[in-house]
Amino acid sequence: MRTTVPEAKLIALLRDPVDRALSHYHHEVALGREPLSFEEAIDAEPERTRGEEQRMVREPGYFSHAWWDYTYLARGRYAEQLERWLAVFPPEQLFVVASEELASDPGQTYSRVLGFLGAPGHELGSYPRVYQQEYAELRPDTRRRLAEYFAEPNRRLYELLGRDLGWQAQ
Repeated sequence: MRTTVPEAKLIALLRDPVDRALSHYHHEVALGREPLSFEEAIDAEPERTRGEEQRMVREPGYFSHAWWDYTYLARGRYAEQLERWLAVFPPEQLFVVASEELASDPGQTYSRVLGFLGAPGHELGSYPRVYQQEYAELRPDTRRRLAEYFAEPNRRLYELLGRDLGWQAQ
């Protein structure tokens, strides 16, 4: 990508990884691809995806259905993903938005994105949410477990970004 579009402006929209994992799980259930409970699915992730990341690196054309479907935890480790982009693109070409910022202040977030892109600012008038789902609450022990799991990856992310996104252990 760097060779094809060296001046690309990259935007990453990140969501609290605990909520992202649960949302991803419900998406897979709705598509009929996930027969396990959420807790069983996160426990099964390492075995389901074993070797897939290495194969995708070795074989650039390979599409991993296991990686696409079952990476509830892996996709929430944002720092390691952003580090791969930053190994190729300079930091000034990457803009990171927390989905919570977009939800709480869409007009201001939109304005910041336009500024990053070098586009003229303007108001849209309204910023409707296009897609929103409601799920049953996570079991408190599961939420606590995931918050603990993501504590170190989030710390790495905050260090990489130079700002805290507020995703604290609950």
